[in-house]
Amino acid sequence: MTIEAKKYHLIEQITAIQEEALLNRLEVVLQELTESNQLLLQLAKPMRDKLNIEELIKEQDFQGVDKEKIGRLIEEIALDEPIEELIEAVR
Repeated sequence: MTIEAKKYHLIEQITAIQEEALLNRLEVVLQELTESNQLLLQLAKPMRDKLNIEELIKEQDFQGVDKEKIGRLIEEIALDEPIEELIEAVR
Protein backbone atom coordinates (compact mmCIF):
# COMPACT_ATOMS: atom_id res chain seq x y z
CA MET A 1 0.00 0.00 0.00
CA THR A 2 1.42 3.38 -0.96
CA ILE A 3 1.67 6.31 1.43
CA GLU A 4 -1.16 8.10 -0.37
CA ALA A 5 -3.37 5.02 -0.12
CA LYS A 6 -2.61 4.76 3.61
CA LYS A 7 -3.56 8.41 4.09
CA TYR A 8 -6.89 7.94 2.31
CA HIS A 9 -7.56 4.78 4.32
CA LEU A 10 -6.94 6.68 7.57
CA ILE A 11 -9.15 9.54 6.40
CA GLU A 12 -11.96 7.07 5.68
CA GLN A 13 -11.58 5.51 9.13
CA ILE A 14 -11.57 8.91 10.85
CA THR A 15 -14.60 10.21 8.96
CA ALA A 16 -16.52 7.08 10.00
CA ILE A 17 -15.98 7.85 13.71
CA GLN A 18 -19.09 9.24 15.41
CA GLU A 19 -17.77 9.62 18.98
CA GLU A 20 -16.26 13.00 19.83
CA ALA A 21 -14.25 11.54 22.71
CA LEU A 22 -12.50 9.13 20.36
CA LEU A 23 -11.75 11.95 17.91
CA ASN A 24 -10.31 14.00 20.77
CA ARG A 25 -8.04 11.12 21.76
CA LEU A 26 -6.89 10.68 18.16
CA GLU A 27 -6.15 14.38 17.94
CA VAL A 28 -4.02 14.26 21.10
CA VAL A 29 -2.10 11.19 19.91
CA LEU A 30 -1.46 12.75 16.51
CA GLN A 31 -0.28 15.98 18.12
CA GLU A 32 2.07 14.11 20.48
CA LEU A 33 3.54 12.08 17.61
CA THR A 34 4.05 15.19 15.51
CA GLU A 35 5.71 17.08 18.38
CA SER A 36 8.04 14.20 19.28
CA ASN A 37 8.98 13.80 15.61
CA GLN A 38 9.82 17.52 15.40
CA LEU A 39 11.99 17.24 18.53
CA LEU A 40 13.89 14.32 17.01
CA LEU A 41 14.44 16.28 13.82
CA GLN A 42 15.83 19.20 15.84
CA LEU A 43 18.25 16.87 17.64
CA ALA A 44 19.49 15.28 14.44
CA LYS A 45 22.38 17.25 13.06
CA PRO A 46 23.88 16.67 9.65
CA MET A 47 27.14 14.77 9.48
CA ARG A 48 30.22 16.56 8.30
CA ASP A 49 31.95 15.59 5.09
CA LYS A 50 35.33 15.50 6.84
CA LEU A 51 36.27 15.17 10.48
CA ASN A 52 38.64 17.92 11.60
CA ILE A 53 39.96 17.29 15.12
CA GLU A 54 41.28 20.83 15.54
CA GLU A 55 37.87 22.23 14.62
CA LEU A 56 36.12 19.93 17.11
CA ILE A 57 38.56 20.92 19.88
CA LYS A 58 37.83 24.58 19.23
CA GLU A 59 34.03 24.07 19.03
CA GLN A 60 33.88 22.08 22.26
CA ASP A 61 36.41 24.29 24.05
CA PHE A 62 38.46 21.23 25.02
CA GLN A 63 41.22 22.26 27.40
CA GLY A 64 43.18 19.04 27.35
CA VAL A 65 44.25 16.73 30.13
CA ASP A 66 46.13 17.92 33.21
CA LYS A 67 48.84 15.25 33.34
CA GLU A 68 50.09 16.37 36.74
CA LYS A 69 46.61 16.10 38.24
CA ILE A 70 46.12 12.64 36.75
CA GLY A 71 49.51 11.58 38.11
CA ARG A 72 48.53 12.78 41.60
CA LEU A 73 45.23 10.89 41.41
CA ILE A 74 47.02 7.69 40.40
CA GLU A 75 49.39 8.04 43.35
CA GLU A 76 46.50 8.77 45.75
CA ILE A 77 44.63 5.66 44.64
CA ALA A 78 47.71 3.50 45.27
CA LEU A 79 46.30 0.22 43.99
CA ASP A 80 47.86 -2.85 45.56
CA GLU A 81 45.78 -5.43 43.66
CA PRO A 82 46.53 -6.36 40.07
CA ILE A 83 44.20 -4.73 37.56
CA GLU A 84 42.81 -8.16 36.56
CA GLU A 85 41.50 -8.72 40.11
CA LEU A 86 39.84 -5.33 40.16
CA ILE A 87 38.15 -5.97 36.82
CA GLU A 88 36.94 -9.36 38.03
CA ALA A 89 35.55 -7.77 41.22
CA VAL A 90 33.42 -5.39 39.14
CA ARG A 91 31.81 -8.19 37.12
